[in-house]
Amino acid sequence: MQRIGETQKTGQLLNRMFKDKKTQSSKIVIKQMDEISKAELWKIFTRTFFNMYGKKLKQDEDALKNLKVIFYYFLRDEKFFKCKNLRSDITTPSLKKGLLIIGGYGLGKSNYFEVFEKVFQNFPSLRFKFYTSKELVQNYEMCQTPLDKEWFFKDVNRKYMFIDDINSERLASNYGKVDVIEEVLANRYDKKLTTFASCNYTNSDKCAQQTLEDLGLRYGGRIYDRLHEIFNIIEFVGVSYRR
Repeated sequence: MQRIGETQKTGQLLNRMFKDKKTQSSKIVIKQMDEISKAELWKIFTRTFFNMYGKKLKQDEDALKNLKVIFYYFLRDEKFFKCKNLRSDITTPSLKKGLLIIGGYGLGKSNYFEVFEKVFQNFPSLRFKFYTSKELVQNYEMCQTPLDKEWFFKDVNRKYMFIDDINSERLASNYGKVDVIEEVLANRYDKKLTTFASCNYTNSDKCAQQTLEDLGLRYGGRIYDRLHEIFNIIEFVGVSYRR
């Protein structure tokens, strides 16, 4: 297939993507995010959400507010900095940082990024791997040799990755106790890699600042200080969709 920038327009490409749902992810390649508009990305996102979960994406006021800030971020749109649930009072926003999504249960944090993972398979510049924090602990515990651990950290040191539900995982048991997420975050910080993550509130007051401080207690002062450099803090709003 020839590159889109050479012979194809985005609109023609989208028509081909939606003509065959079963083969769109394996046949279509888009190289740059700046080749697609917000409306086109939204169309791909909602269609992918339906294909993955068999239901339409909820589009109430809170859901749209939560999604808007993520869309603007990935589109590198300056409107990102004006979004109300971007917590610029906690840390200085930057498109060079990753995203930490903080919010209550059932607001779509995991689902949205599972969809973005699928969508971005067609966008090499933003392709990322989705892991749960518990999955990473299990993967680490399966390491039997130093070479296994080397491969583990090689895998999690990819350019972009998403870690779901940080702070919910236990310490790993592998010839001693290891806080895997602390190690992963520290390694990614040192290598200047971009990390996306989600976290539920850690307190009944649903305070994002307190949640961030509790992450510091969990992962240590070194990581707490670096969280401000690693992440933009996004606070999801609304009530659980699981009710």
